[in-house]
Amino acid sequence: MSVERGDYGPVTILKGPHKGKLGYYDDDDLGSERRPGKAIVYLGEPFESDYIVIRHADLEKVTAKNIDLERWKRKYPWLARQLGLP
Repeated sequence: MSVERGDYGPVTILKGPHKGKLGYYDDDDLGSERRPGKAIVYLGEPFESDYIVIRHADLEKVTAKNIDLERWKRKYPWLARQLGLP
């Protein structure tokens, strides 16, 4: 199931060169009349790491049961606390 526009938070990338990676969907590239908007996803710490611009359909919302989320929370504990992740 793809991520809807504005459904910000941890996501798994489903397609492309970053397939399988965990990221943080933070914002939207609004696009234009000819080009639909896409999601802005940080691959590490938001605002400090590189980000990619990717179609919403190529993202999947991370659930609390996702093992990648647990790994991400261990890597960025300060951010997990800030986001209120269990």
